Amino acid sequence: MQPSTLLMVLILALLFSTAGGGELNRRSFSMGVLFALLLFVSVFLHELAHAATAKGFGRTVNEVVLTLWGGHTSFDARGLTPKVAGVTAIAGPLANLVVALLAALPIWLGWVELDLLDRVAGDIWLYAALQWLVWTNVLLAIFNALPGIPMDGGRVVESIVWASTGSRFRGMYIAAWCGRVIAIGLVIYAVAAPLVQGRTPGLFDIAWAALIFMVLWPAASQAIKVSQAMLARESISLRQLMVPAVALPHTASAAQAATVARDTGAGEIIVVSPDGHAAGHFPVTLLNAVPESDFEQTRLVSVTMPLPRGATISIDATGEALVQALNEWWGKADVLVVIDAGGFAGVLRLADAMKALQ
Repeated sequence: MQPSTLLMVLILALLFSTAGGGELNRRSFSMGVLFALLLFVSVFLHELAHAATAKGFGRTVNEVVLTLWGGHTSFDARGLTPKVAGVTAIAGPLANLVVALLAALPIWLGWVELDLLDRVAGDIWLYAALQWLVWTNVLLAIFNALPGIPMDGGRVVESIVWASTGSRFRGMYIAAWCGRVIAIGLVIYAVAAPLVQGRTPGLFDIAWAALIFMVLWPAASQAIKVSQAMLARESISLRQLMVPAVALPHTASAAQAATVARDTGAGEIIVVSPDGHAAGHFPVTLLNAVPESDFEQTRLVSVTMPLPRGATISIDATGEALVQALNEWWGKADVLVVIDAGGFAGVLRLADAMKALQ
């Protein structure tokens, strides 16, 4: 729990105790505190459902946090799939429906009744608490199931689009725009509903409209920004970004390299070690630094820029794989050898890759 959670409990207690123009007194404020605490208990159970589902899929759950605006669950999302993401997201709203059902059972079965002729304080509070749990959890389930980020329903939409298109970030982009539409729609509803009922929107209505917008709009906008950046990464093609290269054994001469490069249009030479690995490289333009009289005698092994073993990347690598490769090789190598169908296709200069990602 964060310190802001207590602040939100107090704010909600004030809002609940004065909802509908009611008088703020000790009894109404006490009821407001009870309702606020039950709301956060419901949010906590919602987040526990996310955590339990993630653990059910073998994921490590890092934390469950109650914040100023509700809560969130953090778990290991490496290698995430649409199924895991979607099922984990929908578990929260389903948990709220279960809580609502359990809270409604004592009322439906007649175990807790509100006798208007003989009110007992404890009965009234218990009845009110159960009624509040029912409607709070129903509303939490409906709200979180709305099909837009940051709601759980938005993550379900993201997973469906992800499974259909193969692109997680295309799903995120669509779900985030849905979140923006929902944010505007809920604000309009919060203000318009009282007008339709023939009354002026009160402080409670305006406060809820502001809270909803302050939560939904920034989160959806941030998701749009992230998805756009990641979609741009996905569009990066190593075939266009790499410098075409030709592979030659380390025993070849500079003259042979110049001839092959001229015939193939290669911009880089990949120097191959005796065991078939890329041992080094050098740009074809550096051949100009070799005196023409030494072309035949100069061997590639004497002019090559060495490469650490394993500094390679597949030509079909996605933007995310490119980011991982940069994290691994930045500062250790200046280029990566691009592999296509088991052969050497070109050279990817890490400075060019960084520029493209930016």
